[in-house]
Amino acid sequence: MTYIRVDEKMYPATIVGRVGDNTWDGRESKSITLTMSHDEVAALLPDGTPWSIVQRTPAPDESGTENENEWDNSAFSLSGDITDHRDGTVTIKMGKPTDLEDAYEMLLGGDEA
Repeated sequence: MTYIRVDEKMYPATIVGRVGDNTWDGRESKSITLTMSHDEVAALLPDGTPWSIVQRTPAPDESGTENENEWDNSAFSLSGDITDHRDGTVTIKMGKPTDLEDAYEMLLGGDEA
């Protein structure tokens, strides 16, 4: 089973990645489908949210212990379009900044208090 982890909480998810998303300035993106509302997913994954993909698989023996692998996806820090599928699920796109956006960030600096 596949999940995303946000703030130490797990959410069952279906995730599809794109190396060059031609619908979003050619950036790398991940489309995450979750069972929740538009407003809930917007609050869960605003820009800059650290998140990871977690894959759980049953133990290869009778121990009952699940194997868990986790991959940090915090580099996919930009919240994109949210699509409501009207079946109780929504898909949110999370994207990596483009090289140009990273260059502007270095040149102009980020948010500083």
